[in-house]
Amino acid sequence: MSRVSYQVALDRTDTPAPMIGALDPGAIDTRKRDGVVRVSVKLAKRQTRWLQDAAAGTDTGTVLRALVDLGMELDIDWGAITKPAEVRAAVRDAVLIRRPAQS
Repeated sequence: MSRVSYQVALDRTDTPAPMIGALDPGAIDTRKRDGVVRVSVKLAKRQTRWLQDAAAGTDTGTVLRALVDLGMELDIDWGAITKPAEVRAAVRDAVLIRRPAQS
């Protein structure tokens, strides 16, 4: 699968932006039986609600497996990250999310 450039959405031109289709079910190749890892993490209430909402049609494990697969596909040097804030910054940079500067 080729990488998608979101620069098209930022640079307004006369040509229409390409349509970006949803991933097909085979695009995320993690299977439930590949391995078992138990993870316990503290989440803010807002994060918990988001995870529950995202998993409403399936289960939390499916959403977490998809997020792990997404993390593996990002162009991030995970070994160079030493602080929690660096993780968020690296992910935002990898997927070109720009947050407004806080004053």
